[in-house]
Amino acid sequence: MASFDMKYPSIAHFGNKVSHAKNRTSRVFRRNLHTVTVIVDGKKKRMRVPTKVLRLMKKAGVTTHWKKSEIKD
Repeated sequence: MASFDMKYPSIAHFGNKVSHAKNRTSRVFRRNLHTVTVIVDGKKKRMRVPTKVLRLMKKAGVTTHWKKSEIKD
């Protein structure tokens, strides 16, 4: 199994909410968190990770959240 580093930004981004009249108020762009099951040292562990990290985990094969379908011959 491929190794995977579980580092991702711990803070959200900040910006402005802009109305039709161009009034600006501050807002927070929060992370899109998903609960996934990850295999760590042969044991299943549930974690909440952002979707960007989840995509990388799927590619590395670390998560049981999604498996590639096997081709039958």
